[in-house]
Amino acid sequence: MTAVDVRVERVEVVPVRVPARIGPAYEAALVSLHGEGLVGLGEAPALPERGAGLAALVRELESGEPASPAARCALETARLDLQARAAGVSLARLLAERPWPSVNCNALVSAERPAEVAAEVETLAGRGFWVFKLKARSRGGTADRERLGAARFAGGQRARLRLDFNGLLGPAQALAALTGLEEFGLELVEQPLPAAAPVADWTRLQARVPVTLAADESLALPALAEDLAGLGIVLAVKLATVGGPAAALRLARLARGPVLIASSYESGVGLAAALHTACALPAAPPACGLATLDRLDSGLVSGAVPDGPRLRLPDTPGLGVELDREAVARYRLDK
Repeated sequence: MTAVDVRVERVEVVPVRVPARIGPAYEAALVSLHGEGLVGLGEAPALPERGAGLAALVRELESGEPASPAARCALETARLDLQARAAGVSLARLLAERPWPSVNCNALVSAERPAEVAAEVETLAGRGFWVFKLKARSRGGTADRERLGAARFAGGQRARLRLDFNGLLGPAQALAALTGLEEFGLELVEQPLPAAAPVADWTRLQARVPVTLAADESLALPALAEDLAGLGIVLAVKLATVGGPAAALRLARLARGPVLIASSYESGVGLAAALHTACALPAAPPACGLATLDRLDSGLVSGAVPDGPRLRLPDTPGLGVELDREAVARYRLDK
């Protein structure tokens, strides 16, 4: 659908820090574009490990010339939200002629000990989840094998298991570790290689291991991301990593393999943007990593925010969410 031009009259940038139920507090810059009686929203998560500190994000967004992928994502999302609201359509409808009405989601298993992993998987399965993602704790060694075994036992053969290495393994380590995980029937293994590992390393590894590979951190490098898309590696795309919905959809059009959208543990603004982008993908995605809102003390938005094993697009214009001004005031850092 053709976007409706809206004149931006004012830009508001608010830094926030929201306590997390698991792990460190979440920091982000919220951007609001005001124009013609409407407000478009965007969110830039502060990801120091990817070069996006909060103070720098605020400066970029206030300057109107964002350089980092997270800041570009926030500003682009806010503009798209504003345009979609003006057109009276969902943001997904602005991005795709026939968006998917909903997407499935995986559940992130946080427990460390095998017995606790099994209990968490049982609880999540009771909520309707059937795809479970674990973070590697021992480079594919004994502890990871025990945790995967517990997850498989609790989830049964129907469960689909994923393991995320966050780039911890070199090529030789990855070959040995992934070969030893065949018995668990993993659906995919995410980012076994370092972020900057060349495409040749991915090609050799995928040809020699019995599991499907997915890339996450490597997608922060645009040229490498395009190479991996052409190779058919599964792309686990985070909007703040690649620079926003448009960049995510460009990668998806290049991809010869599946593409899923995942969160950077954003509040309801960023998650809504990720959901709309997932629903605008050219092919229905595998289970996406978007069931993460309950990790924060507040989603910073009012109204019902989609959560659970299957997320449906809201039937309201734009992102379908509004800022909860009381929550934002409680967690903002500049007042």
